[in-house]
Amino acid sequence: MSLLLTVNVHGIGPEAATMPEAELFGRDAHGRYTARIGLSRVLDALDEYGLPATFFWPSSEARRMPALLERCLGEGHEIACHGRAFEDHATLGTEEDAVLEEAHETLARLTGTAPIGFRSPTGTLSERTIPILHRLGYRYDSSFLDDDAPYPLAEHGGAGMVELPLAEGLTDATHFRRRVTQDRAEALLGEELTALLAVEGYACLTVHPRADIGIGRAARLPMLKRLTDLAAKRGAQPIRCDALAGRILKEWGG
Repeated sequence: MSLLLTVNVHGIGPEAATMPEAELFGRDAHGRYTARIGLSRVLDALDEYGLPATFFWPSSEARRMPALLERCLGEGHEIACHGRAFEDHATLGTEEDAVLEEAHETLARLTGTAPIGFRSPTGTLSERTIPILHRLGYRYDSSFLDDDAPYPLAEHGGAGMVELPLAEGLTDATHFRRRVTQDRAEALLGEELTALLAVEGYACLTVHPRADIGIGRAARLPMLKRLTDLAAKRGAQPIRCDALAGRILKEWGG
């Protein structure tokens, strides 16, 4: 039984991907909330509850928030790659190599260790993405919604790599985008968590530190503890993505 706790570090990046960053001041500030307080609160909660997590960082957000990136590292969390600047990988074409290489090299330089995990910033990949990640030394991807349990990526050009699928129903943004109440969002997350652990013994909980679609607000953060306690009652312990990927690949002989 395994529970992955993953954090997508979305600050102003989604907005900056569509308009110049200088024009964002004075606009919808939910993304700025991440850097000012949201991500710190998530880290505080993880520390208080003793929970390990994998943080998927776009390299652009890592450059904007180096102190928070360093704090993630210092508190024992995994730093994985979330692309460069919220590009749609399905539309990059021949530019995709350069984008992934730049994101990979930036995170390696800022953290001192090359990331081994990737998650698409927009939820889309091209047929070239996995082979590029394989060439760069990645061991797992966590972008797909096409299964309830981990599976090998060899047939997609990722020999020795594993897919750690996520679930829309176990993602905070799925529910908060629909403007449901916090109680309703937590109930839906809990239902999905319970069902996935029952059928596969695997679940990937994904959260965001933003103020609009995420759990960065003080009233929402306690649900992290309640959801992980719910998983524990069903025999699932939280584990970082790199640790689970390593264990699975060892079992597969990879």
